[in-house]
Parts: sequence; structure tokens; C-alpha cells
Amino acid sequence: MDLQLKLTQDQIEIGTRITENAVLIAEKIMTNMKNGGSYVPLHQGAQMNEYEGLQQSISFIRLIGDAVSGKITDTKSTIFEWGENIGMLAVHSGQPLDVSLESTSYYREVIWDFIKEEGSLQSMSLDSVLHISTTINPMIDHAVQAFSKSYVMNYKEITQKFHLSLQELSVPVVPLFPGVAVLPVVGDIDTNRAKLLLESTLEQCLEHEITSLVIDLSGVSYIDTMVAHRLFQLVSTLKILGVKTTLTGLSPEIAQTSVSLNLNFDEITLKGNLRQALADFGYGKLDASNKKNRL
Repeated sequence: MDLQLKLTQDQIEIGTRITENAVLIAEKIMTNMKNGGSYVPLHQGAQMNEYEGLQQSISFIRLIGDAVSGKITDTKSTIFEWGENIGMLAVHSGQPLDVSLESTSYYREVIWDFIKEEGSLQSMSLDSVLHISTTINPMIDHAVQAFSKSYVMNYKEITQKFHLSLQELSVPVVPLFPGVAVLPVVGDIDTNRAKLLLESTLEQCLEHEITSLVIDLSGVSYIDTMVAHRLFQLVSTLKILGVKTTLTGLSPEIAQTSVSLNLNFDEITLKGNLRQALADFGYGKLDASNKKNRL
């Protein structure tokens, strides 16, 4: 019999047997992972229970079997698509990348144990086994590569969204009285946050119909030249929108930076602290009046 034909027949037979025994192979992989202390599988998705994880394993084993037997024409693209989807699910489930990749060795080990056992039963030649390995090993490598690439990409995307959400939460315009609000700024202000500060503050002032805004900088210890310009740009833009701005809590460092830049404070109301600024809107008077009435 022609050797190439013999190899093809062996490959089809092994691929078919892998597909037919996908459940048993997947169960053994999961058992080995549990015994090895690496229960989280490569493919586990968000909120996936043990049964769902097993089903994902079975689908991957069948995918390998179909690829080995030649039922899948574009093996690399199919495996990459699978890996990308599972990588996305893994990120959303919150599982670490290193834990996910630990399962790769279990897949290789169990699949090759099965192939050796089947090869022995079918008296396969060494050449046949080696030929099959050139199909299976690259498949697993492609799956891991696609999974890792998808994991990193989706992780970065989620991190960026989280960072943006966190920044948005750090720009809270808090309405105090009708038309009056305070913006407490806490932490370092870089160029990106300064840009977000400008955009978000304008939107929130329009949304809440604010006419007077107190920007409290007591939680900020330092701003650079670009941030200072952004801050004054915010004040100027708010003025155009009819919003009067009061700055409070300027640290000596911020004051020195502002002076060195020759920034004009003529049209900005400055107060030493938030209490002094709110007193202009009757906050302190109301509080004193209420205390007096209680007495």
C-alpha cells in the first residue's frame, strides 16, 4: 500500500476516534487538572459552572478530531476563532492568564495518551504518529496563541474602560442649592484627566442648570503648566455659559505655578477654603440660623 495513502487513512481514523471519544478525553483532562490543582480550564467563560466547562472541553476536543480527520478545511482560522472567543470569555470571567494557560499541558498529555493507545491498537507506524503530531501540536499552539492575544486585547480594553469610568467618577459636580454646585477635585491631575475635567464639568453644569460653581482644589497638591491652562480654560468656558466660578483650596505650589505663568485671576473669585466659599451662598448663615432656632 502506498505510504502516503496509509498515513492519510491513519490520520482519518485517529481523528474520527478523537471526535467519537471527545467526552471521555475531556473528562480525563478535567480530572487531571483537579488532581494537579489546576481546576480552572483554558476555556472557562464568565460564570461558567463545571458542566459548562466540560462542554467547552468536549467542543474543543471534537474540533481537534475533525481537523485531524480532514473535516475542517481551514483549520488555522477555525482554531483562531475558537481561541479568540474563549480568550474574551476568560477575561470577563476574571480568571488570570497564567492559570488559564496551565491547562495547555493537560490537553497535550491526555490527547497524546489517547493517540498512543489507539495507535498501538491499530498497529500504527512511527511515521504515522509523527505525521499526526504535525497536525495536532500546531493546532494547540494556534489555540493558545489566539487565546493569549484575545485575552491581552480584551483585558486592555476592559482596563481602559474601567480607568475612564474611574476618571469620570472623579469629576463629580455636586449640586448644593438651586443653581449652586461644588466640584471637589482630589488627587493628581495629568493632561488626560484635565481634559476630562473640562468636558465632564461643562456637561454636568448644563445638565443641572448650574449658575455658580465652586471648584475645590484642596485635594490637589501639584499641577503642571498644561493642567493650569486647562483649568483656566474651564473657568473661561464656564463664564461664557453663564456660570460664575469660585476657586478654593489653592496650595502654595499651585499658587506659585499660576503666578509664574502670569495667569489672570481678575475674573475669578478666590477663597481660602470651601467653607468660606459656601458662606457667600448663605450656607454658614443657614447653619447658624438653624442652630440658633434649636436653642
